[in-house]
Amino acid sequence: MTGHRAGRIRSDASSTSLARSALAGMLAATAWAYVGYPAVLLVRSRRTTGDPVSSAPPEDRDLPTLTVIVAALNEAAVIEEKIADLRKQDYPQERLQIVVAADGSTDETPQIARALGVETLWEPERRGKTSAINRAMQNATGEVTCLTDANCALAPGSLAAVAARFADPRVGIVSGAKTVSGSGGRAAGEGLYWRLEAMLKTAESDLGVTMGAPGELLGIRTSLFRPIPEHIINDDFYLTCDVLDRGYTAEYAGEALTSEATTGSVCEEFNRRSRIAAGTWQSCLEFAQLASPRRGWLAVGFVSHRVLRNLAIPLMLPLIWLISRSMRHSHRSGQVLHRGQQLAYGAAIIGLVTNARVLAPFSEFLLVNAAQIRGGFRWIAGRETPLWDKPARSTWA
Repeated sequence: MTGHRAGRIRSDASSTSLARSALAGMLAATAWAYVGYPAVLLVRSRRTTGDPVSSAPPEDRDLPTLTVIVAALNEAAVIEEKIADLRKQDYPQERLQIVVAADGSTDETPQIARALGVETLWEPERRGKTSAINRAMQNATGEVTCLTDANCALAPGSLAAVAARFADPRVGIVSGAKTVSGSGGRAAGEGLYWRLEAMLKTAESDLGVTMGAPGELLGIRTSLFRPIPEHIINDDFYLTCDVLDRGYTAEYAGEALTSEATTGSVCEEFNRRSRIAAGTWQSCLEFAQLASPRRGWLAVGFVSHRVLRNLAIPLMLPLIWLISRSMRHSHRSGQVLHRGQQLAYGAAIIGLVTNARVLAPFSEFLLVNAAQIRGGFRWIAGRETPLWDKPARSTWA
């Protein structure tokens, strides 16, 4: 009996030690993704040598011919404003082609676009944004093609800022910078998220390994475009990975600003984030070769910014909660960690319910990571497809 009791004690001690080791590993991974990687990246990017981007105004450069594609499904409420916004850009009109891909639209989107003198593609069958982009790319005549959403506004000079980056033949894809408009905690939280992403992508851009380009404004060298597989959910992240995989660089044009209104409710935003998360899971696994150590900083960025932060850590967070909860009575560190999580998640839930700006960092963290978990499981279960309905926006921009 004594031997049995001693065996149980050793087994419990071994389990506790294993749990503590697992907890330490998960906390280290989280700290690396959110603190260590950005810090190392900032230091490394500042030491990177190379030809700096010219400070001359974009309109003074030899800008390439440019095609702008707007995938617009039932966007009759905003398409006129979008086309006017594109024409206000200080881009040489003789070098600018605008194509509206309105496939599947059942409202007046294609008629409005045609009436405004814009090249418009339409067919009645709805096959998703990916299919619409692939079809529109067959009509692209520009050396560079920009993809942009119908419900976002571009700051003056944004198209030129993106196009000018392609003067370097090594550049394959360029991302614009996303900003959001709106009031309350949801707008504050999403705005904080994109400001932090801007800092990270600026540093990644110095190394040519920007991890993703938002669909609000994405430029790609037209000759590098390959048709996107029909099953792809996130065309923007897929295109970035595809270009990086072929040895070209991905850059971030922080001066190319887009503005988009926040979604109308937490549920709509959660569904939108879940869909994006499903697409991230999909493309990360399809381009798993980018994690090869032979890829250098590309592998570091891919693993740290995408695999860890978007896939692994969201799954770790519930485990961190459970392990710290089991240790809260036996270890002081477990008690402190568990209590800290209670306070943080409690603040997040209150922030989501009340839309309080002061709690925005907590609510944004919870919303993003919960959506990553849901999106991952929905993708594994085959419940996310390229067909989706964009959430309603309170205003155009």
